[in-house]
Amino acid sequence: MSQKETGVDLNARAVGSQAAVDSSMVTFTIFIPTYNRAYTLDRALQSVSDQTFRDFEVLIIDDGSRDNTRQLVENWQGREIFTIRYYWQKNQGKHVAHNNAVKRALGFFFVLLDSDDMLHPRALERLKYHWESIPDSKKNHFAGVEGLCVYSDSSVQVDRFPEDVMDADYLEKTKKYNIRSEKRNAIRTDVLRQFLYPQFDGERHMRDDLIWKRMARHFKFRYVNEVIQIMEHQTDGLTANIFAMRMRNPRGFRYYFLEEINDFSALTGSYLRFKYHSKFVRYSLHCGVGFREQYREVRTKAMWLLSLPRGTIGWLKDKVKMAIRPVN
Repeated sequence: MSQKETGVDLNARAVGSQAAVDSSMVTFTIFIPTYNRAYTLDRALQSVSDQTFRDFEVLIIDDGSRDNTRQLVENWQGREIFTIRYYWQKNQGKHVAHNNAVKRALGFFFVLLDSDDMLHPRALERLKYHWESIPDSKKNHFAGVEGLCVYSDSSVQVDRFPEDVMDADYLEKTKKYNIRSEKRNAIRTDVLRQFLYPQFDGERHMRDDLIWKRMARHFKFRYVNEVIQIMEHQTDGLTANIFAMRMRNPRGFRYYFLEEINDFSALTGSYLRFKYHSKFVRYSLHCGVGFREQYREVRTKAMWLLSLPRGTIGWLKDKVKMAIRPVN
């Protein structure tokens, strides 16, 4: 890659009183990344408190909040219902918070809970049950267990797996079975430590599925048609500001699409390969990477050449859009 990836920021600060964290491993680390979401975080923590399985810790990484998130967490820590560890970092994005959390996690499994979502009351219990149903002789080949997400207002339909219990890797799930809606999982922490997100100075976003694709080369998941998380999209979330997010993070998107077209195209149809090459061209131009360097980087030269007009037009449209409505 032409850009240098930066290392994980380990300068987050632990604050607040809490019960001493036992050095022995717990079953689950529930990771909650948050940024100015005090108004939803209480609900997320309540869903953790309602869990039927109790061997867990909560690890909150605050990505530079300016609201009363710290005070809210300290109030929960004072209840001493369960262990909550809280770290503050300067605003760097969810993927950096994820990397920091993986390095600090004490749990055998790592479970992501967005600060505006809720765990199903039996989520941990069922994730553990399905992990234990995998034969011990095969567990080394599995990264974890993944289940369904549903929306609180039931307005959005979710993809179900073709079988109630299915063993497959991420690429099979998305490219063979075309299952792409939000899912939630419990992933072995030792596996996640092998697949940290790349980071670029000044950028605050990296596509989630980059590490899942890398993981698919080595590990499967047990996929189950059981609800793990209840979701509620907020108007201030990433999906509400997607164009601005893309324009602020061109190196991450360029990196993502270069890896997609070079390493993960075997199960991808011709049109999508063309589309992804076009996006690589588009974001490369946003990064100031010219056609000569792009040509050297891509493996399928003919597809790259075909994609040049579309990618260049996409880049020009972005420039016009930003001139009309600048992205801060």
